[in-house]
Amino acid sequence: MNKPGRTHHIRNRIITVILILAAAFCFGFVQWNSRIHYYSDEHTTGNTSTNLLNGGLFAESGDTIYFANPYDQNSLYSMDKKLSHVKKLHDDYTSYINAAGRYIFYTRRNDKKGTDSQALFSFSTTGLYRINSNGQGLKQLYREPSQSLSLLGNHIFYQHYDRKLGLQLFRIGIDGKKDTMILKEGASPVIDDDTIYYTGLDSDHSIHSISTDGGSARVIYEGNFTGLSFVKGFLYCMDMDNDYTLCRLDLSTGEMTHLTQVRIATYNISRDGATVYYQIDNGSDNGLYALDTKSGAQTQLRSGNFNYLHIIDHYLFFENFDGSTAYVMNLANEQIEEFHPKTAK
Repeated sequence: MNKPGRTHHIRNRIITVILILAAAFCFGFVQWNSRIHYYSDEHTTGNTSTNLLNGGLFAESGDTIYFANPYDQNSLYSMDKKLSHVKKLHDDYTSYINAAGRYIFYTRRNDKKGTDSQALFSFSTTGLYRINSNGQGLKQLYREPSQSLSLLGNHIFYQHYDRKLGLQLFRIGIDGKKDTMILKEGASPVIDDDTIYYTGLDSDHSIHSISTDGGSARVIYEGNFTGLSFVKGFLYCMDMDNDYTLCRLDLSTGEMTHLTQVRIATYNISRDGATVYYQIDNGSDNGLYALDTKSGAQTQLRSGNFNYLHIIDHYLFFENFDGSTAYVMNLANEQIEEFHPKTAK
């Protein structure tokens, strides 16, 4: 017959072993969860070039939309594709969102936050950040002021700020390592496959290309352009020599076509390239318009001044120019409603 003291001792040893195993499991889980999960596809992207042209305030990954909430100082939020189940992920003033798999990458600009915001007391008010899709595991990749960024595989191409040289185009790993200059100009990168397209900033405003490793730089079309994007084999841009009319460069033929005859302020393009949505800014016909790229038919969707045009799934999101109201339009029926994301109570 076992003595009571021996039984108590065995029980304590079992409890101790269980606690040690539990602690080891928790430590292992934390280590596994905090390690970098690299993308298996080196051509993984996190947002469209047309959304990034408009500030990258909306991005999608799987069945989730990530966005900078205009009614909460551009804090990072998520919602499903029915525009419900809204959740706040982080208090940062967010832009240039790229989302893929378990990660979200974005530019922090907490210097734009109101003075009552807790985000002002973070360890850096600006920079490039990575965060898990659940809003946990925030990681600073670069701390100085930055703007446009694009995810390609396991690298981020972003505008790096130097106090003496200004903005330059850099590439950094999603783990925050191997920060490398790609271009001395602070170009906003438009990436397709292994090629970066950009409009020159310093010496000219022609359309240039360079490989993602920084080689094979060349001018592919001379002119005076801005607002570059890429959709299905075409580069779109605004021609500054022709009053900011919208034009399209066919990369297979080298032919440049002007799509509008009026001045525009910004634009976005459906993923199939069939429709262009843009803001006319000529002082007399200002409004949001849609253009059928095959027929050339133009339709006014709403009169007024709007910006930040983003296409996600079957929605077009945009705002009043003064930022007072956000809207969402169903691309299928062109019905426009005010966009008021509300978190669950």
